[in-house]
Amino acid sequence: MKKTFTFILTSMLFLVACSNSGDGELQSWAFDVITWNNGVYKVTNETVVTTEVEIEIGTIKKYSTNESNELPNLFSNKYKKGTTLFKVKNIETTDYIAVKDNETYQKAIRMKGMNTAATFSVF
Repeated sequence: MKKTFTFILTSMLFLVACSNSGDGELQSWAFDVITWNNGVYKVTNETVVTTEVEIEIGTIKKYSTNESNELPNLFSNKYKKGTTLFKVKNIETTDYIAVKDNETYQKAIRMKGMNTAATFSVF
């Protein structure tokens, strides 16, 4: 009985693992990204103080967890479609922007030398 239970449990785990290996599987990115104004921004754990948030500069138009060599503008692998992006007071958007995440604003730093028109590798 114990061998049968172990065999069934092992078989179920194997089938579940195999069923997640298709094209629609969630991908593992090296980090969370946002694209805006043809730039690629890395989302950080740092928050931006609400009083430092200036104006809305855009909203996420495409969300996907599938890795790709090309990233469209206004894309994120973390934030859903409709998430708002903001300029931070006295900071150039070429340095960083803020992303509204529920009631807080997350800092997203522009990755130098990377843009949405160029090929992007997450490896």
